[in-house]
Amino acid sequence: NDPTTTMTIQWLSDLKSEGDEVELRKQTEENWKKVQGSHKALPYDAPHLIHTTEASALEPDTLYVFRLPNDKQEHLFRTMPRDLSKPVQFAVGGDAYHDNGGPFEEMTKKVASMNPRFVLLGGDIAYSVKDKRQGNDKFERWMAFLTIWTKSMIAPDGCIIPLVPTIGNHEVMGYYGETPDKAKFFYTLFACPGPQGYKQLLFGKYMSICILDSNHTHPIGGEQTKWLNDAMRTAYSYTHRFAIYHVPAYPSVRYFRMKESCAIRRHWVPLFERYSLHAAFENHEHAYKRTHPLVDGSEHPDGVVYIGDGSWGVRPRTPKKAERTSYLAKTKSCRQFTMVELTNEERRYKAITSDGEVIDS
Repeated sequence: NDPTTTMTIQWLSDLKSEGDEVELRKQTEENWKKVQGSHKALPYDAPHLIHTTEASALEPDTLYVFRLPNDKQEHLFRTMPRDLSKPVQFAVGGDAYHDNGGPFEEMTKKVASMNPRFVLLGGDIAYSVKDKRQGNDKFERWMAFLTIWTKSMIAPDGCIIPLVPTIGNHEVMGYYGETPDKAKFFYTLFACPGPQGYKQLLFGKYMSICILDSNHTHPIGGEQTKWLNDAMRTAYSYTHRFAIYHVPAYPSVRYFRMKESCAIRRHWVPLFERYSLHAAFENHEHAYKRTHPLVDGSEHPDGVVYIGDGSWGVRPRTPKKAERTSYLAKTKSCRQFTMVELTNEERRYKAITSDGEVIDS
């Protein structure tokens, strides 16, 4: 929920460890408070419980220390600020833990070293469904992802960096046009976005992020589009307005007339343009891309910029040459993430590789 005053803490345990009470205090205080949570079993008889505790009524831009049940190890997190009196930066990427954990871990460590306030991950997180006809979601893939993420996604000051996940086709048995029960691990492991599959996060009055489902467990049109219209209207006065989803409206590698891309351009893009979305973060393509600012598919100074295209830990593909399209401004075949920095006056975007090279800004 509100990232300035809440934090959701989740952890896995064995089947006997049913305690859900987290101890929490501000770093500057000595007295611990107890926050009660809940737990449930993982799907497919995976031998773990997932525990979820949401701490609320927290102070903005404040360091907190917490301890899990029956564990004296202390962990740190920081809430988001109430305003942009100081710059805020966050990281965006997608298509993360693929065949080889090495590139994924290398990129994750690079992101953490740059101290983002949180990470937006735009689907195909653990590639737990590598064949849409497979019998179930592979927990060992999720465990490998979570093990590397937990170890690596720690800021230089020791804070755990929060994750905001988005669903992609490789989280879903059947990939497209399915229901949440076909993505059991995604919806069990992550409290956000919740079973609705899409959610708006509002940060003070300075940032809105719409997390969307590009026809994996919820249709693009219909209820999701109605919801998006209301969400974007709510955030129209916010200083910075973003959306993230998996399949791109403006692909850098695949066919422009892909079914999901056409549906996004038909249902979502008009709302992005009507409510002056600043950037949409897209994935799925395994390359880097930035479009021109676009209105109705053509370059326009007041248009929406589409940034992606999902190459955190996967083997990069060869994208289209930007100059041979009407919509792409920059493409590159590489692994990368985007660092976004916000002030009251500016949005700055940098596409960065795992060795720290800035390939676009």
